[in-house]
Amino acid sequence: MGSMRISGIASGMDTDTMVADLMKAERRKVDKIQQDKQLSVWRQEQYNDINKSISQFILDTRKDLFGTTSYYRTSDTLDWVNKATSSDESIFTANATTSAPTGTHTMKITQLAEGVNVGSTGEVQIGGKTAKSENTLSELGIADGKITFEIIVDGTTKEVDINYKGSDTIEEFVNKINNAQSSDGEPLGIQASFDDANGRLFLATKETGENSQIKVKTGGDTGGLLTGASSKFKMEQDLLDWNNGKKAQGQDAIIEFDGAKNLKYSSNTFSVNGIDINLNSKPANTGTEYTIKVDTDVDGVYDKIKGFVDKYNELIGKLNEKIAEKRYRKYDPLTKDQKKAMKENDIKLWEEKAKSGLLRNDKYIESLMQNVRSGLYEPVETDSGNLSPYDQLFDIGITTGEWKDKGKLVIDEKRLKDAIRNDGEGVMNLLFSPSDKDNSSKSGIVNRMYDDMIDGMKEIIDKSGTGDNTELYRHVKSTILLDFVKGTDGRRGSVSLIDEEISSFEKRIGREEARLIKVEGRYWAQFTAMEKAISEMQSQSSWLAGQM
Repeated sequence: MGSMRISGIASGMDTDTMVADLMKAERRKVDKIQQDKQLSVWRQEQYNDINKSISQFILDTRKDLFGTTSYYRTSDTLDWVNKATSSDESIFTANATTSAPTGTHTMKITQLAEGVNVGSTGEVQIGGKTAKSENTLSELGIADGKITFEIIVDGTTKEVDINYKGSDTIEEFVNKINNAQSSDGEPLGIQASFDDANGRLFLATKETGENSQIKVKTGGDTGGLLTGASSKFKMEQDLLDWNNGKKAQGQDAIIEFDGAKNLKYSSNTFSVNGIDINLNSKPANTGTEYTIKVDTDVDGVYDKIKGFVDKYNELIGKLNEKIAEKRYRKYDPLTKDQKKAMKENDIKLWEEKAKSGLLRNDKYIESLMQNVRSGLYEPVETDSGNLSPYDQLFDIGITTGEWKDKGKLVIDEKRLKDAIRNDGEGVMNLLFSPSDKDNSSKSGIVNRMYDDMIDGMKEIIDKSGTGDNTELYRHVKSTILLDFVKGTDGRRGSVSLIDEEISSFEKRIGREEARLIKVEGRYWAQFTAMEKAISEMQSQSSWLAGQM
């Protein structure tokens, strides 16, 4: 139990205020540590904001350029470099990839890919009335049984069994067809439905092509639901068990392209020689020759590159602004007591000054920017080791601006469009050759930039941690946090340098708070002793006065 505190009873002094004033002086040290801790927290938040901005730039530009945010992308996946024009879009549409040869190509269409669609040839009835989905199979005269279908998977025939009961409704039987799988999990691939209004069962394959089929194994329909002369669901005789030459089987699309005949595809959407083709309808005359004209989309490519450069310049502007931000050293973080004496808007304005310049001339950000800039002007080599027709950004009309632009890129529109027009593939190789971490000179400018930025982000993560951005960073690159989580330079995994700083500050604050408790106790003990002494003197004085 603490000693009793006597507050100015004998002396008449405001002991509470005096002790509080003395403690304010004592608290200056702990306030300074609190302020240093707050600066570290703010600095950590700003680092995390920088990494978040870099992550968003990488993901947004990947999405715009490659149509996906995946890490490893190449120019082969670009669908906006070449433009394909169909001579009759009612028959087919075409889209050219980067690898599509420019020029005019010819195509003839023999047939389209088709699936299988079959249905009851007559109305399914029960007691002279149209059957409904809620009717049971037993009402159709069907007992417990099994149907075995045959399907083709990668050229191999597999069996799919459907066991049913007489107590199953037609709807339940339909669902069993829709959900059926082989013993090793291969789906049947048939979509079944029952039309209550007309009393008809309909079956259709989900895919097109020769391998799409509806085939019941011979003898595999024990109850005669779908096969036989008296099929319970009135299917065409022998159609589903393929007897007597009948087949419920799809067909491949067949085309002739640039003289290459009998090209087969299981779908009406396919790629040939770098051109994605979608067949819409079968021509009236299979001998009709259609054309596909492939040209480099100069304006489209220019717009994509300009869009990337604009976003890069926006990011560089933000980073330059951050490392050049003015530092107001007279504006320390506010203490609790200082905040109590200020208005909310004044606190906000004060803290804006206190946060300013915390990353001024920051070595991590400057190093990241320097590596990116260096990478922009390193020549790009082909796999053979020879320089490509365009080996540097300057060759296609992209340069850094004046010194005041601080690394931002400037595009000479005419030179860039001429480069695209003259050698679009060379421009694409310069910018988008695959990333090669072992030899960055083989990496395209854009992929090299991403790699340099990710390396810089990793340095900042070691310094400041991940904040709330863990999943965002992993989306940029799945292994980006591997070294951080494992721990480097003798540090614990997932603990950043700033986290260690903050932890150290918190320990020091804890020790100071414990010291302040003791100091305050000592002050009160001294004032209490003084009050007792004065009280005793007053008592003695009163006694002497009484005696006299």
